[in-house]
Amino acid sequence: MRRRIMGLFAANMVTFAVVGLSFIAYSKLLSPPEFGLYAVALSAATLLALVLDGGLKTSIIKMEQELSVEQESSIAVLMLGVSAVLILALIALQHPLLSRHAEIKHDVRFIVLYVGIALFFYPFVTLPTAQLERKLEYGHIAWIESVGMILERGAPALFLIWTGAGIYSFVWALILSRIFRTTVLSGFHAIKPWRASLSAVEKSLGLLREGGWIQFGMISSVVRDNLHTLLVGPFFGKEWIGYYAWALQICLVSSQLFVQLASRVSLPILAQADGFKERWPKCLYQVRLLTILTVPVLCGVWLSLPAINAHFFHDKWAPALTLIPLLFLRMVPGVATTPLGPLIMVNRGGREFALANFLWTMAEIGGGLLLLALVGPTGLAWSYAIVVWPGLWIMLNSLRNRTTPLTLEVTREMLKRPSVIFAFSTVCVLTVASKIASVSTINAWMTYLVSLLLILGSYVLEPDLRRLLVHEKA
Repeated sequence: MRRRIMGLFAANMVTFAVVGLSFIAYSKLLSPPEFGLYAVALSAATLLALVLDGGLKTSIIKMEQELSVEQESSIAVLMLGVSAVLILALIALQHPLLSRHAEIKHDVRFIVLYVGIALFFYPFVTLPTAQLERKLEYGHIAWIESVGMILERGAPALFLIWTGAGIYSFVWALILSRIFRTTVLSGFHAIKPWRASLSAVEKSLGLLREGGWIQFGMISSVVRDNLHTLLVGPFFGKEWIGYYAWALQICLVSSQLFVQLASRVSLPILAQADGFKERWPKCLYQVRLLTILTVPVLCGVWLSLPAINAHFFHDKWAPALTLIPLLFLRMVPGVATTPLGPLIMVNRGGREFALANFLWTMAEIGGGLLLLALVGPTGLAWSYAIVVWPGLWIMLNSLRNRTTPLTLEVTREMLKRPSVIFAFSTVCVLTVASKIASVSTINAWMTYLVSLLLILGSYVLEPDLRRLLVHEKA
């Protein structure tokens, strides 16, 4: 299992390196409105894919018995039918959905194409992947998903540079990625829609009911992470969606290497533990390790971003820089919720998981609307930084087990760390000093070096990380 997880980690490292380089190309070649349009399409595809899934993937992975060929084929046909309905609904509802902002309305063709491709291929990618996860075949999953993600997120940069496809570069890259993943996954586990039957569809509805609560919670989570397209866009336009999408992509590249790995392996690790008393220390350890690994990187990126924006992008993303500190402050407690979600699923069930995520999302929507009205387009970032703490409390409260002591324990693991204290205090001092000294772009490479030293110095200060590197038990 350890070897498989390390393979997944190595694949993630390669993927995020390519995604990071591609992100630099997007930042240079795309305007903020174009970046915003891509963010709208990606958000819509993610949300509708979760609706299409209906929790079936999670239910298949958790099943005690193997899924029959007829059931799997029927699920594929059901998903294809639902995807067709969703695409037609998107086309029919395009005017009321997009008429509030004329620029987005004119780009609806791109959005519908992108979403339609993602939904059509979804069952042919998801169902074989679920079967591989049931068998803990993370080695195969790692390289397939890594190459697929490199094609999806890396190839658009090449299309943008070498062709005149423009924003449609993302559509062509998505097609390449989905064809690759479908073809390779079919070699491990082929989907056979022609084997579907009505009786198998009826049996599959039980899986849908089982995973429905978990999927509702996942949808709430995705809505929460995409409020810039739902709240900022209608009031402040596609350009500000682009600024938020750019800043959130910085957060993704800076933190998700470790967060995605933890989210993938947390559920089986916590499910194998016996009871809350054994699961809670494992959850706390993941919170501590994720904090140690991600916060110094966030601080280093925060310190170097003004120089990067001036040095490489000629200050094109200056408005987005005002969002970065607030979004990074959100990431710290947000990282803690990564292992908390699976813990809630295992310890309290899908219903509690769904309810906790729904309440948190409602709080984010309320806070976002209020602060957007009071502060302007940066109001959502302020809401993200503030409301994440009540959100963390909601997640912990759903465990129904001494909420206040648990909150204090999690907060201590996040904030009372030498790496966090060193990184955060250093970046604050250096940021203020650079403002006073008016450091120019000539000092950009020195800024990058200082940022790297800040990250390495923070890691050296952590005894847990030192023990982990020498394969001792932390």
